[in-house]
Amino acid sequence: MSFVGGSYIPATKGKRINMSRKAVMRRLEGLGFSWLPPKLKIAWQALKTKRKMDRQFGRHPDPFNYEGSQYERMRFEVMEEAVGGGFQKALEAGCAEGHFTQRLARHVQELTCLDISEIALERAKKCAPNAHFILADLLSWQPPPKERYDLIVLADVLYYLDRPIVAAEFNLLFGRIASWLNAGGRIVLAGGVGIDDEPTLNNRKSFSERFQKAGLELVSEKIAVKESGVRCLVSVIEKPF
Repeated sequence: MSFVGGSYIPATKGKRINMSRKAVMRRLEGLGFSWLPPKLKIAWQALKTKRKMDRQFGRHPDPFNYEGSQYERMRFEVMEEAVGGGFQKALEAGCAEGHFTQRLARHVQELTCLDISEIALERAKKCAPNAHFILADLLSWQPPPKERYDLIVLADVLYYLDRPIVAAEFNLLFGRIASWLNAGGRIVLAGGVGIDDEPTLNNRKSFSERFQKAGLELVSEKIAVKESGVRCLVSVIEKPF
């Protein structure tokens, strides 16, 4: 076993390994990662996601056109309606640059926001100065002991974690998130899907199904927005009293 480019990879005896980081990633992925312990699998996937998001947000502000897209404006309106109001503590996982965060902050008293990109978080802080921002990977993050939320918003974030390398850990995430809710607490899920992409739509629906298996109840689920070849599936899930 050799340590190359920040990761351990199996080595051939007597041969020197000199590989670029991309080559290391390709070789590891080809090996299937089955030999890696769970913590290293999570760290590896987090590194890939962080680098991807930092590249996106590092090019220029608002790389996903949240401000200019009619679809995104409609999506935010539907999500805000699904959130409702009167919440004490809320968690937004995958807040990006804070475009929805500033809307969400109007409906809660205490707001905690997570994102894996430090570039995005610095911009998000300007949108909601009173919110608490944390640089973290949702797959490994845990709230402080005994911290519970009345509302959790997961918009366009879970599918970034739904990868074969961390499949077991991803399946466990739904129960962990469910345990962060107070009784009567709400989860709002939102995810974009292509107009004719039924397999992806079914994948997005499977997220709410896994929360239900974790003991939560589905309140509503519908295609809320159809615009520019994209639709948005919005699910509202609650924890019984």
